[in-house]
Amino acid sequence: MFKIILLVFSFNPVFGYFTIPGRCPDNVELQEDFRLADFYGKWYQAYHYSSDGQQLNNCSTIELMTRPSGIYVNQSRVDLGLFHRFSVGKLDIPSKIEDAAKLDLIFVFKNAPRRLKTRKYPFRIMATNYNYYATVYTCQYSQLIDKHAIYVWILSRHPTLNAVSKELAIKPLQQIGVDAATLVKDDRSHCTPKYYEDVHVEPTTFRFPVPI
Repeated sequence: MFKIILLVFSFNPVFGYFTIPGRCPDNVELQEDFRLADFYGKWYQAYHYSSDGQQLNNCSTIELMTRPSGIYVNQSRVDLGLFHRFSVGKLDIPSKIEDAAKLDLIFVFKNAPRRLKTRKYPFRIMATNYNYYATVYTCQYSQLIDKHAIYVWILSRHPTLNAVSKELAIKPLQQIGVDAATLVKDDRSHCTPKYYEDVHVEPTTFRFPVPI
């Protein structure tokens, strides 16, 4: 009986995160002739969409940076206006030029069980003009319950996104079944943490398809 209870509790996060029936959308058109070098630097999350309804990624920024071991993406956020949190993943770059926008992020968790230490997530560039806006999404599928989870970033080079850039950024969303009306605008009124404590945490924008 005790084992059954533990099993139920371990599955609960999977059922909560993965809410959209079926597999991830396929044949999604990504940014043509994507140039990673022009995508470098800091981006502000202007709007976001999380299919599980969680709003844990406010005041988020994404920044590409180079380290001796490769190119990394630093995703930071402010929790409840109080704490600064960040997650750093290594960018896995496709070998084929035509797949340049089909990026992945690899996160390593030293204290996790062996099978969960390294986790790889899609990080797909749907659209960008490099100077003003970018549309990025990730999707994870849980074979356990035959459902998937989607997170969308509408990014801006500035803390606010102008109306024209927003219209261009939301155009591709219909491909992945996301209604632009469901996008959540980031509230940037509490983006300076009261307690500036840098803590490296697991990202809230990706969902692992097995119980952790």
